[in-house]
Parts: sequence; C-alpha cells; structure tokens
Amino acid sequence: MPDRPGYDELADDLDRVAAETGATQALGVSLGAHTVLRLLSRSPDRFDRAVLFLPAALDAPPERREGLAGALRAGDEQAVLEWVRGELPAGRDTEAYARARTTYLLSSPGLPLLLEALTEAPVPDLSVLGAIETDVLVLAQEGDPVHPAAVARELAARLPRARLHVFDRPGVLWGDRRRFRELVLGHLGAA
Repeated sequence: MPDRPGYDELADDLDRVAAETGATQALGVSLGAHTVLRLLSRSPDRFDRAVLFLPAALDAPPERREGLAGALRAGDEQAVLEWVRGELPAGRDTEAYARARTTYLLSSPGLPLLLEALTEAPVPDLSVLGAIETDVLVLAQEGDPVHPAAVARELAARLPRARLHVFDRPGVLWGDRRRFRELVLGHLGAA
C-alpha cells in the first residue's frame, strides 16, 4: 500500500478485481461510489452498468466528521461506536448494525491511513463525466448530511446515461429496503 493511498489506487484495485472476475457491472456505496466513478472517469466503458449509492462528493473532497481515524488508531471501541451511531437515522432500531459496523471498522487495519489520506476530490475534472458510456443508476436520500442529495442530482445530470432516484428521507436501508432492492436489481438486470 502506498504511503498516501487515494482514489487512483482504489480504482486500480477495483479494475484488477473486476478484470480477474470478469465483472461487467459495479455497485458502489459512498466511498465505493467514488471509487467506481474514478475508474469510470479513467475508463468510460469499463462497466456496462453501475449503481452509485450515496455519492458524497464530486469535484471537492467529501465532507466527513472528524475523529473516526483517530478513534480507530487508538482502538477506542466506544468512540467508534458513537461515530457510527451518529451516521445512522434516528428513530430506527440500528443498534445491532452499529455494533457490527464498529467491529468491522476496528478490524480494518488500513482504514485509518486511508481515511487520513483521502483528501482529494473523487472527480477533479467534471468534464470527463460526459464521456462515461456506462448505464448508471444514481441513488441518494434527502436529509443525509454526509451524502447530500444535491451531489447525486449533479452527478446524474452530468452523466449521459444516468437515471436518478432520491429517497424522501435518510435511512433507506432501514425504511425502504424493498424499493432499494427493486431499483438496484432492476437496473443490474437481476431478478
């Protein structure tokens, strides 16, 4: 791993894995959406179809709450748990997920370095988006402070073969999972 990994390194890894597995479709969530987008900006026809769920930024670095990288480095389970809880929708039973996510994050040794290193924009030159040939479904949710729906709207408007769906509130995976699954599977052609 380089001293300061970034979107290019993530896109290289995605491209390698996709080539090894023969993948013609991609689904990226948040950082994963940025990674798919970076790869498509370099190879506009890399995938036939893609789903970009919760993109957080385009030509500026994503906004993020401070403290996660430090809490991970320190192995501070309570601080990481509080950080995860702060990202989840209120009024839903998300505690089991929050605890599982905390365990996962704490068991990811390269994550603090990656979080500290990703200070760049996912797509520094927005003009490259017009060349992307992939059919893209962009999904977002209103009221998400980390993944603003405005970013998804701008992204979909700039992609020549994009469809946009914005859920009316945050917490899609807790409140509208069936519709989310229908959209994703419908776009990727799975039944």
